Parts: sequence; C-alpha cells; structure tokens
Amino acid sequence: MKRYLLVISCCLLPGLLLASACPAGHSLRGENSGKDAVVGDFTLPDLAGHDVRLSDYRGKVVYLSFWATWCEPCRLELPHLQRLWQQRRQQGFELLTICVDPGDRDNLVRQQVRRDGYRFPVLRDRETELIDRFNPTMDLPFGLLLDRQGRIQHIQQGFRLGDEENIRQKIDSLLGR
Repeated sequence: MKRYLLVISCCLLPGLLLASACPAGHSLRGENSGKDAVVGDFTLPDLAGHDVRLSDYRGKVVYLSFWATWCEPCRLELPHLQRLWQQRRQQGFELLTICVDPGDRDNLVRQQVRRDGYRFPVLRDRETELIDRFNPTMDLPFGLLLDRQGRIQHIQQGFRLGDEENIRQKIDSLLGR
C-alpha cells in the first residue's frame, strides 16, 4: 500500500502565509490578502560574505526569489529571472535571489552559480530564518515582487514554464512600461 503526504500549499492560504511574514504593526489580513504589505528590512550575506540589506534597494522594483540547489523548478526559473534582470535592470529592477541550502553547502551553491553563469546577487539564508517568515512550508521556488516602496505586489508560488511571462508583465507594470 502506497502512502501519500498531502501538502496544502501556502498559496491557497495567502492570509495565513502573509500573516506570518508581517512585520510588527502591519496587518496582512483582510481584503488585500497581503497586497501592499511592507516587507521588513533584513540583512543576509552574499556568496562573498558581504552583508546585503533590502533597504539598500528602496526606490527600485525588487523580486526576491527563494531557491535551493536541489530544487528542479528553481533551476528552470533562475535563467528566466536572470534574463529579466539583465533586460530591466537599467529601468530600476533588481533581482535578489536567496538560496536556502544549509550552511555546509556553500561550495555547492558557488559551483552551481558559476556553472550556470548566474550574475545576479545570490544571498544565503543558511538557517532558513527569512524564508520561514514568508513561506514556512518552504515550497520552492518562492518569489515576492516588491514595488519601489517595498510593498508586496505579487507572490509567486512554484514555477512552471510560462510563469516567467506573468512575472515579466507584473514587473513591467511596476516599472511603468
């Protein structure tokens, strides 16, 4: 007899998902289900060990993409995100990818980034503290699109070919294109 584990995706429960991501003093419940909620500031190290703060990107449209080296849909999504970043960066778009692999896998993360030719910033959430705020079930890939004021405008749960067009349209809308 086969056993199946039923996983209820957070995208089905956006109020619950975003309530856990909510910085103190902000409510994410209600009719917007998290739209326009401000993501609190955070600092994570990049692959070189330099601290990167989200607040340094205020005034830009930012896509936060959580991924892992073992995640096949992540490997499908990242090249599309890199193309979007390269095409829209001059208009005020930034891509911050956040790898959630455990800390002892830094070399593996570096190898994948080098092998796949990624040029975008890769941050490390080694203890999964940040992703736990936004996506406690750690369904990957997981993306948050933030407007120039740092408010959530779109949540991307998972990735299938074709999703990149929807993400591009949302980014273009926020860039005023």
